[in-house]
Amino acid sequence: MRKLRIGVWIYENYKPEVGGGYGYYNQIINALGNSSFIDTEICFISYSDKQMVFPFDNFYRIKPKRYIKKQLSFKQKLVNKITNLFGVTIYKSVSNDEVFAAKEELKKELKRELNQIIDVIYYPTSICIINYFPYIYTLWDIGHLSSYALPEFSMNNCYESRKLHHDLYPHKALMVFCESDFGKKEAEKYLNINIDRLRVIPIFPSEIIKDSVTVEQPFLLDEDGFFIHYPAQYWSHKNHYNLLHSFKMVLQSYPELKLVLTGCDKGNKDYIFEIIKTLNLTHSVLDLGFVKTEQLKWVYLHSQGLIMPTLLGPTNMPLLEAASLGCPVACSNIEGHKEQLGNYGYYFNPLNQQEMAAKIMEMIADKNNNQLKMYMPKFTIENAIKNIEAAFVEIRNIRFCWGSNDEIF
Repeated sequence: MRKLRIGVWIYENYKPEVGGGYGYYNQIINALGNSSFIDTEICFISYSDKQMVFPFDNFYRIKPKRYIKKQLSFKQKLVNKITNLFGVTIYKSVSNDEVFAAKEELKKELKRELNQIIDVIYYPTSICIINYFPYIYTLWDIGHLSSYALPEFSMNNCYESRKLHHDLYPHKALMVFCESDFGKKEAEKYLNINIDRLRVIPIFPSEIIKDSVTVEQPFLLDEDGFFIHYPAQYWSHKNHYNLLHSFKMVLQSYPELKLVLTGCDKGNKDYIFEIIKTLNLTHSVLDLGFVKTEQLKWVYLHSQGLIMPTLLGPTNMPLLEAASLGCPVACSNIEGHKEQLGNYGYYFNPLNQQEMAAKIMEMIADKNNNQLKMYMPKFTIENAIKNIEAAFVEIRNIRFCWGSNDEIF
């Protein structure tokens, strides 16, 4: 039996500002490019004709096949307007049936092209570009169902677009990769996906934990600074509001403590800084904005602990980064967080300000008393690649149940 040919999709404009997703994507692409699988051949595919960020030899650029409906010119419309007076139409526009047939033919052309090089497309992030060719979908979160009706999940057509996406793409996939066991349970519960089509490919920390990544001190922080930190973009689900109220309580016991915030604005930053002013925390909260990896690593290594009160799971990458670098972690009591950290974390109800404050103070006290917890890493890129290879073997036996005949798919 020949090997399964997997085409890993490369995105044209995926940038570090995206957040944790970029770190995951960047590493998984490099790991796949440097892995040798017994039963699978890997190549990389994209619509992009720009210089590749990942310089692999086995890259194939797909020729975009987009239908552009031919419109009548002004002159043709004018002629029709005159001849219509006599019941005659000289220039006919393209009918909807003709448009549909043309688009279907373009799809067949693209499938024929893809069939020459691959059997299945693997999308390493939660995006699907071509949904009429066999593919593997990556499911990260279903916050519009599993969390609260926050603006980024429910307003401005966000819920409708998320629902349309998740009602279609995961269900059409040959297999769905989830980032944790709890994420797999959520997919089964909220999306009603057949559990036999779900596989766990564990999320893993970014390259920040590697020795090759140097450290760089941010200019706003002192070497002997006394602070906790929260690396999060300014979304409402990041729950800065309740964190600030909890931090106000913590200051009663640790008046010199600073809260360091890093991340890009996603529309909620001005509001959060109004809360900071209202609570008189202006001198206790430091905003570093988007920081380089080297600076963030310095923050992890010098912080009293990572605080992550997010309302969205199932998992979050900063927890793994902190734990891998020996930084204590206080986080929301999402089941996926407990799966990631086990006994290492200090868990709290993210909407209970008093409980959050108590866990932050417990974390700081334990660090000051050198009572550090033991972290046993399970969420690693090595385990992710191992699980991916096992899933590819299963997918081969599914995909080879049919050939490449266009009449079949």
